[in-house]
Amino acid sequence: MKILVLHRRMSGYFVGCLNRLVNLKVQLEIVAWPNQADAPFSGKVLENFRSVRNRNEFSDSALLQMAEEYGPDIVLVAGWSDAGYVKVCRALKSKGVLIVSGCDTQWKGSLRQHIASAIAPWHVQQFIDVLWVSGERQRQLAAKLGYAGDRCWDGYYACDWNLFSAEAEKRFQSQRPESLELRPEETSPQVSSLKSQPSSLSSQVSIKSFAFVGRYAPVKGLDTLAEAYRIYSAQVESPWKLICAGKGECREQLIDAGAEDRGFIQPDDLPSLLAEASAFILPSRFEPWGVVVQEAAATGLPVIVSDICGAGVHLLRDRWNGRSFAAGDAAHLAECLLWMHQQSDEQLAELGRNSFELSKQYTPERWARTLIEGLRGLRAEG
Repeated sequence: MKILVLHRRMSGYFVGCLNRLVNLKVQLEIVAWPNQADAPFSGKVLENFRSVRNRNEFSDSALLQMAEEYGPDIVLVAGWSDAGYVKVCRALKSKGVLIVSGCDTQWKGSLRQHIASAIAPWHVQQFIDVLWVSGERQRQLAAKLGYAGDRCWDGYYACDWNLFSAEAEKRFQSQRPESLELRPEETSPQVSSLKSQPSSLSSQVSIKSFAFVGRYAPVKGLDTLAEAYRIYSAQVESPWKLICAGKGECREQLIDAGAEDRGFIQPDDLPSLLAEASAFILPSRFEPWGVVVQEAAATGLPVIVSDICGAGVHLLRDRWNGRSFAAGDAAHLAECLLWMHQQSDEQLAELGRNSFELSKQYTPERWARTLIEGLRGLRAEG
């Protein structure tokens, strides 16, 4: 099978999914935009690919010529905001190539979305066969655009689950296997050795801490996090540390609030950083999905997530594996930080195990299976 990937910017988790296709002997040709300055991923994550072509080096016509010469069975495109990508999709779809578009946009019911819904039969439906959505809020948009049933796939985003769940083994090392069932077909060898009775997180984490990982950008709600951490810290005698990993303009705002800045973390180093923490926070003001929530959950962490985050619909149950708060509401977030602080070690361990269970929904194995089996099913139709 030959797949042409027309992507925006590469990330560690997306590369993890593509690596699964490589392991299945799928041939890939990848075009992507260069990464942003505040997300400087190392080229090491792409070592399994012969090359990732720079979108900036192709005119729209040159891109189409390359795509036609490659002759893919399927195109996996990241939305329809790139006119050159759309041109490729139109041309190849007319030749019978299946076009699958990822979609992480939430249905908001805006005027723009209502217009897009009205014109979809003459727009997106003309060059996209399948919308591959990340979750329920995105599925609502897909339905409005006319995609349902086998034309709407689920689970577009997945973290490199085995990489993070290996840390859960250490966190739950004395937990009885039958009380924490791993997904049977995809359990990593490292995680299959979980043992005996529940232990407190304090055995794994000596000094409790909250963690944030992401771009240091206003859209991530870091002003809310900084103010909430100040409020929380003033209410307790020994506040948990706030560990932050990222890069961007809001760095000083976090440091002024008392956070510890670890800088940008490469994907391979992220599991060990999350293993240090006692709970994870994603305070975003805008977050269509948020794969980092799954990464934290797969590490066995309770999570605190703003209600705007799409991943929270699937990866957070309030007071069961963490807390949800109103985006932009520092007082509400401070209340959630205090609530987490007040949990016993046993309660934190239970919250973390519940997070881990929810993390199993999305894996590179399931992602690859969705793509390959979805293509076979559509071919069988016709």
